[in-house]
Amino acid sequence: MSIARAGTVVLVLTLAVLAPHAFADDLAKKYPATLTWSEQGLFCHCDPTDVWQLKSYEVEFGKDFAVSCGPATVALGVSDTNVLWAVLFPDEPAKIQAKGQPGDGELARTIMLRFAPSEVGLAFPSKTVGKPGDPWLRAQAVKISRKKMGHKWFTPAGNPTVVPTGVTLLDADTTAGKRRFYEIDRNAGKVTYVAAFEDKPVPADVPIEAQEAERIFDEVWTAFDTEYANFLSMPKLDWKKHGDAHRKQLARVKTSFDLAAVLADMLVSLQDLHVWARCGDDNLPGWAPDRPQNASWKGSEATIGKVTDAGHGLVWGRTADGIGYLNVSQLENEELTAAFDAALESLADTFGLVIDLRFNGGGDETLAQSLAGRFLDEERTYSTNQYRSGPKHDDLGEVLQRKCGPRGPWRYESPVVVLIGQRTMSSAESFALMLAQCPQVTTMGDRTAGSSGNPRRLEPGAGIVVNLPRWRDMDPAGQPIEHVGIRPKVALSFKPSEFTNEKDPLLTEALEHLRKTPKAKRQGGKR
Repeated sequence: MSIARAGTVVLVLTLAVLAPHAFADDLAKKYPATLTWSEQGLFCHCDPTDVWQLKSYEVEFGKDFAVSCGPATVALGVSDTNVLWAVLFPDEPAKIQAKGQPGDGELARTIMLRFAPSEVGLAFPSKTVGKPGDPWLRAQAVKISRKKMGHKWFTPAGNPTVVPTGVTLLDADTTAGKRRFYEIDRNAGKVTYVAAFEDKPVPADVPIEAQEAERIFDEVWTAFDTEYANFLSMPKLDWKKHGDAHRKQLARVKTSFDLAAVLADMLVSLQDLHVWARCGDDNLPGWAPDRPQNASWKGSEATIGKVTDAGHGLVWGRTADGIGYLNVSQLENEELTAAFDAALESLADTFGLVIDLRFNGGGDETLAQSLAGRFLDEERTYSTNQYRSGPKHDDLGEVLQRKCGPRGPWRYESPVVVLIGQRTMSSAESFALMLAQCPQVTTMGDRTAGSSGNPRRLEPGAGIVVNLPRWRDMDPAGQPIEHVGIRPKVALSFKPSEFTNEKDPLLTEALEHLRKTPKAKRQGGKR
């Protein structure tokens, strides 16, 4: 039975009288909460193991508000072990009771829930959790969560933060086409209807014919079979057998989004951050390993002091004692080179420099070459790569060298520390390798992401786009970087909790390293 007390909200999952189920699981133990708040947006994953069957669901507020359904499937959005959102798919539409408020008496086909990570067991008590659920639904869950992450406790980029204890957000799309959003606040003893979203339900997916779905599936599978160069990093993956197994999933495909979900599930086994699938504006869940951020944006600014945002992905500044700082967060805008040159000119008299690549997810490698040229003493090989050269997965062509040479009227010769981490990815990894060839540079931090693609975009139809990496990228010594990344010369590890709005311990270590390094006789030397 459910319990309600005046002025209090009680979250309850009711169920019929059933024999104990061998598959019942305690989600509170499975997803232990470690977060009560967050200064920064968090990245969530929804893995196949994060989908669960429920025997029933109910949330109540006193006598006037309740949402309930029978058997359902729930998919969970997880950051580390913290559940930040849940999307519920009732077998039969859930009933909404909201006396005196919009939505009363309507039926909900899907429900998104947000609550404090510590309350996952309150939202879904163990006696109501059954077998693992259908992983097929996680793609829909992720799409719904992204489209609905728009009310409190989220960042402008659309990433969730942490909902406080005692608050539940319930966001339902009804069978009548309306979106009903309620904020349940047990602390204040009230439930509030949020009208801003009622005409913004998640749009219906576009239907697709079975024959067209088969054609698109075969085109994507074949393209990877003949062009993908990193099968050697997945020696146990039988691509033919793997494709045949996922081709059977086409039987349940009714829409373009369904097909994209099948493709994404097939491609995730490549464990490649450059492999992804999109349908229209919706990105499908891909391989998402835990890549801790070994940085704090605000903490780095507080550590340096006054900084200047030059735009185009560049922030720069200097410490009071004369160490320069260049934060290059992206490699996408051609105007970055001029902005970088201007900042470096202003820092020419510094006795040391930090180049921060911890926030950089890549972009244009030629831009990286342009920036790195300001530190190189001569042309140097920074990477090697191979493309596929035949039908077998181990048919690879000749090893090609990628080189970078000096650029600009003068070279920065003082000691440089380059900060890297697991969020440093793709062309930013190549940038780190370029800088590592410079005699005055020391790399510091954690390994990089280990993903470089030189991809081409497949557009097989039905609004689907798939990213296909085409080369096997290696360091100058011929060691592949896929999955292993680039190791820093000075490896330093810190707990995520040590990075705050006021502190960036890795940057602090870099500054201390430079202060102990003998100063160069000249800075900004002419070539």
